[in-house]
Amino acid sequence: MHDPALDRRKNGYFRILYMDFRSFWYRLILRRKDTPGAPARPKAATPGAHPQVEAKVGVGFTTGVPKLDDQHHEIREAILGLQKDLGRGVAAESLLHSLDALLQRMNDHFQYEESYLEHIKFPNLTHHKGEHDRFRIDARLLRDRLEAGEQGAALDLSSFLFNWFRRHTLEEDHTFAKGQRR
Repeated sequence: MHDPALDRRKNGYFRILYMDFRSFWYRLILRRKDTPGAPARPKAATPGAHPQVEAKVGVGFTTGVPKLDDQHHEIREAILGLQKDLGRGVAAESLLHSLDALLQRMNDHFQYEESYLEHIKFPNLTHHKGEHDRFRIDARLLRDRLEAGEQGAALDLSSFLFNWFRRHTLEEDHTFAKGQRR
């Protein structure tokens, strides 16, 4: 029996790629060709072209509140570091230490963000706190799986942290950022 999907895979239409969080973020989310920290690619000089200006790191996580934006940047960098450790196969004890530090940083951020939202009388504060609480529960379950040595827990953790942080900052935090600009 002929399988057309198998032919497409043989021809290279479907490829499984592994890239670290930073490369994924810059190439697929921000749609930039160059990733900071990566070796520079030679570029053809075009007459009259202006040199490329380096974009601010963490673009897309801006709420207009400097302290929150700084915290988002720090959390993003901590997730990148943890993902790098996961990719290198660092010992579970070291991973747990890094994860605990990241979760504590996020918990501190949640507390600051919630107090800020109370201060500005954000109408969806209850929902926003619920999002933070669900994160704490899910992250704790993944941490316990990692500590137990469960196979696949590290990959699930990496995916969860990236997806939750991206969605929460770009969608949930964006709602109060828009409200502040009005």
